[in-house]
Amino acid sequence: MKHMKKLAIVALAVTAGASAAAAAGPSAMEVTGRIQHLNPRAHHLTVKSQTYRYNPRLAGMTLRRGEEVRILYRESHGQRIAVKILPAA
Repeated sequence: MKHMKKLAIVALAVTAGASAAAAAGPSAMEVTGRIQHLNPRAHHLTVKSQTYRYNPRLAGMTLRRGEEVRILYRESHGQRIAVKILPAA
């Protein structure tokens, strides 16, 4: 009986650790550059000849073509998804 309790506790700890790691996901990558193209309807912007999808609510600023920005992004299903868009420092 004690052995089963220990085994259950270990299994629970391993599952919780795996869930936390999956929630964190891969670390975000970063790019800094000038916005070359902006499509607000499709929620796409292009920086350094690479296209990024973005959520306008998460952009945190008004985006304009020619503006210098820093983009934190993740790759998902072959697309770059902007997690955060900040003014370049």
